[in-house]
Amino acid sequence: MRSSVIQAIQHIKQSDDFMNDFIRQVPNTRGEFIFKNYSTKLKWILRDIVTYPFFTDEVRKGIKAEIESDSFSVEAIHDKIPLLNPEQRIMLEDLVEDMIAGKTIEIKIKSK
Repeated sequence: MRSSVIQAIQHIKQSDDFMNDFIRQVPNTRGEFIFKNYSTKLKWILRDIVTYPFFTDEVRKGIKAEIESDSFSVEAIHDKIPLLNPEQRIMLEDLVEDMIAGKTIEIKIKSK
């Protein structure tokens, strides 16, 4: 369930970014007016999620951090994973699982 909420927030943010990109492309048009209105509504949704009264402060803090993060970073990582060889993908999966478990990760990069 937690993943679904995070993905929803990321998609709302991405939608708002796309709306604002469109607004920049068509200044002083009816489209700009319409999409600014949609963007305002998307921002309201995010604000409403953050201020939901039944969330704990910890959950609220996590939601705010997600809203402030780069909504396209997960997509960028996802696009690069197929470029790894099978052994690297297994290592990456183990690394991600350790990070989720709260382990301290130290990475040393060696040049060939």
